[in-house]
Amino acid sequence: MWTSARNLGFVLLLAGLQIPGPVAGAEPPAAASAAYGQGQKHLARRTTEDLRAALADFERATAADPTFAPAFAGLAEARALLYDYPGAREAADRALALDERLASAHAVLGFVRMHADWAWSGAETELKRAVELDPQRATPHMWNAIFLEAIGRSDAAVAEARRAVELEPRNAQVRAGLGYRLYWARRYDEAVAELTAALELDPALETAHYFTGRARGQQGRIAEARTAFAHAKALSPKDANLRSAGAYLEALAGRRKEAERILPELERLAIRSLPFASQVAGIRAALGDKATALGWLERAHTNREGALVWLKIDPRFDSLRGEPRFIEILRQMGLGESGAK
Repeated sequence: MWTSARNLGFVLLLAGLQIPGPVAGAEPPAAASAAYGQGQKHLARRTTEDLRAALADFERATAADPTFAPAFAGLAEARALLYDYPGAREAADRALALDERLASAHAVLGFVRMHADWAWSGAETELKRAVELDPQRATPHMWNAIFLEAIGRSDAAVAEARRAVELEPRNAQVRAGLGYRLYWARRYDEAVAELTAALELDPALETAHYFTGRARGQQGRIAEARTAFAHAKALSPKDANLRSAGAYLEALAGRRKEAERILPELERLAIRSLPFASQVAGIRAALGDKATALGWLERAHTNREGALVWLKIDPRFDSLRGEPRFIEILRQMGLGESGAK
């Protein structure tokens, strides 16, 4: 949490009072520049530990120079990736007040408007602006790809993700991002090929193992899915998302008792308002419990769970797509047939 003194500049900005802007051609102080550079290195690695380190780096940079717009943009990106959407929006707004042409700040606003607000038109505007301003950076392309897939334009999403890979072919996170886009496009073999390539660059990329498991599970290749999830669990043994993935896999395999053995744990997490209601819904749908699944989806909607960004395309919910309650959730999110075009 920022102190009130550090918030003062932004409060004045919101009040419409003038804040001294950066002097044209001026360089940030050495301390701010060094902290910013370190923050970018941590940000590129994308692990939770690195993102928290990046957060601290960018906070030091902005404290050393309150007019250093790129440092506020970096702070915004780190906060967004740590799910602090209000903080990300605040930092991105501050960055753009200092420099309206900062592509990374526009990208963060698009990301926040998509994930936190489900404001599809606003997200599209910001993400397009980010790509226009900095077409040679991978992140705006990848975040634009997420927007495109969420509204159902999977081919365009894959094309955007491929562009990101062209820009940063040796970046494991970017390569994995293409794999995720291919998963959501239901091109499972292609997804696994890209995720495998990402893991060759960084074998510790847990999410790549996780999505490999999800892809193989959707193909009915249960043994391969189990192996992929086991690799992910070895890297992150306490990740409850992997317990959920295991339960869903048991449901797909027709092992109802095994799936139901895990469900109470996940339901307790969801009842505590942790983001597991949509995961419980997916498992219930796989077990054929449509009414129960829809109830959990409605809870996820009420709690504004981040995973619902993909509700329009998520294969776990295919059996529910004709249900009026499911259609109503999509309508309320602006993802119905007449929305998010």
